[in-house]
Amino acid sequence: MSDKVHPPLFKPIEFEVDVEARTARVVIPGVLESVGTPIKSPSTGQPYRVRINIPSGIEFEVAEIGSASTKTTAAIRIDLKETYGQFNRLRHSGTGVVHG
Repeated sequence: MSDKVHPPLFKPIEFEVDVEARTARVVIPGVLESVGTPIKSPSTGQPYRVRINIPSGIEFEVAEIGSASTKTTAAIRIDLKETYGQFNRLRHSGTGVVHG
């Protein structure tokens, strides 16, 4: 994907998520800040719930959909505001998704 290879970074990661509430926060100091929030109803401004349910999905079974903002300040720069966000539990083994 790129002809430039950056050295690995070894940094602490602050991470909190509530899949049911569709909220999340990730901070890697000096590298990345990301926040996830629920989608808001355009008519009421209240949180609006949207889910993707794939009972035998190859990546996940259920995902809550929200909004996300991410900004990086390291070698690769990204600045995304209120874009697509997805909250799910990934359970993988050596053979793929663990269902159930």
